[in-house]
Amino acid sequence: MPTPAGDAPVAGEVGRPVPRHGRSALLRLACWFEAADTATAHEIYTAAFAAYRARHLGGQAAGTVTSIASWWNAPLAHTAAAKLTGALPAAPAQDHGDQRARLRDAAESSAHWRRSAAQEVRRLLADPTGDDSRLHLSSPALEVLMELLTAALGSGDATRGAVSAGDLELDIRLHAQRAPGASVTLRGAGGELTMEGLRLRATSYTTHTVEEGESAGDSGRAAGTTASLVHPA
Repeated sequence: MPTPAGDAPVAGEVGRPVPRHGRSALLRLACWFEAADTATAHEIYTAAFAAYRARHLGGQAAGTVTSIASWWNAPLAHTAAAKLTGALPAAPAQDHGDQRARLRDAAESSAHWRRSAAQEVRRLLADPTGDDSRLHLSSPALEVLMELLTAALGSGDATRGAVSAGDLELDIRLHAQRAPGASVTLRGAGGELTMEGLRLRATSYTTHTVEEGESAGDSGRAAGTTASLVHPA
């Protein structure tokens, strides 16, 4: 392969091997391309990049260029895409702003009703239920109460100690305790639910234990199992 000026070493590097990589190697390659004719330039390209000459890819000018012509010598191709006859116009991008607004309003409305329902539960269960308690709740309040009761009873064995479950966003905690002979009847629009041998009380979320006789076990023994329901904003 030919080299410029007999491949003389760079000044100041006499006696040192010529590097095969880096800036100096690229400069030497550029000098070879500068001094080479067409045939030699193709050979240098093939040897340097281990790739054969690229074929010309034409647009509208493809008819005037032979298939074996290289991009090295071929004229520039017109790359503008030809318009498709009969193509349908592109559909405009849909605006989902109204849908997002409706979903946001629905979420805010649901959160508002759940907070109101939690306040209703806390008001009705501010004191522990008695031996025969009957509570009439709205549908949202009954839904919140059943969610907390399911989580509380599922977090541990209420026959061995107090259990509770809370919702941080709604600022409510439901305490459940075994109380032989006691019963709680929950009335809603869909009917009634009676639970035997259970005493309930609702407090703020931060209240994890209550005094014995008020609901979930005395302060002198283990507080029992608790569970928390945390809804992201």
